[in-house]
Amino acid sequence: MSVIMLPGGVLRVPAATTLPDGTKVDGTREIRPDDPEYPHWLPYAQREAELWHGDEAEQDQRILARWRRRESA
Repeated sequence: MSVIMLPGGVLRVPAATTLPDGTKVDGTREIRPDDPEYPHWLPYAQREAELWHGDEAEQDQRILARWRRRESA
């Protein structure tokens, strides 16, 4: 899981919780710039907008590659 920087500088970081029955649940938590842990997580952060753009660009390339194969067949 990655660290995501939300608008306003808040970081969404991975977090695991153990329920009273022993079940482990993976999730996230938010760390604000004034939190003492913020400098620790900041080097790993990726901006939310960059993550979405990268996924869309990769998906577009896969679609175009399929179309090109069909045209050349």
